[in-house]
Amino acid sequence: MNGKDESDPESFANLIGATRKFERGPPLTKATKQKPKISSGRQNPPDVRAFRFPDPDEPRLGAANGVSDNQLFALRMGDPEPEERIDLHGLRQKQATRLIAIRLKSAQARGLRCVVVIHGRGHGSEMGDAVLRDSISDWLSKTPCAEFVLAFAPAPNRLGGEGATLVLLCRPS
Repeated sequence: MNGKDESDPESFANLIGATRKFERGPPLTKATKQKPKISSGRQNPPDVRAFRFPDPDEPRLGAANGVSDNQLFALRMGDPEPEERIDLHGLRQKQATRLIAIRLKSAQARGLRCVVVIHGRGHGSEMGDAVLRDSISDWLSKTPCAEFVLAFAPAPNRLGGEGATLVLLCRPS
């Protein structure tokens, strides 16, 4: 080597001190390159708004960030008054999903402030489940409907009660 022996007090081993053997870690893997995604020209926009659900016992009560509890309470009482009805009676879930997105977009584009979605209580379904009613909050709080919706709440009895949901729309941009 360089002519110094290990008994030399300035040798590397003596300067470092006692050593121990390290356990071998997990095997290394080669990093793989991700292929770039080829765009079809049409991209699905991410969910436009984050919705909050202030009452865990009422899943049909939700509001986008920026909507006050007072506005949400007023909507639950029927204020503002709905300007249009969207009736989903007799539709299957897939049909209802498409129809509600189209109708909300149209209502918002026409400057409507509030609509009532009539989904029923589920008495007409084969199993007696309220499929449309139970799905409404998910539809309204996610793309494509979320970009048109500020808040939603169960309708008061005079506007349909458990079989309807009020939807507060955002202003057209």
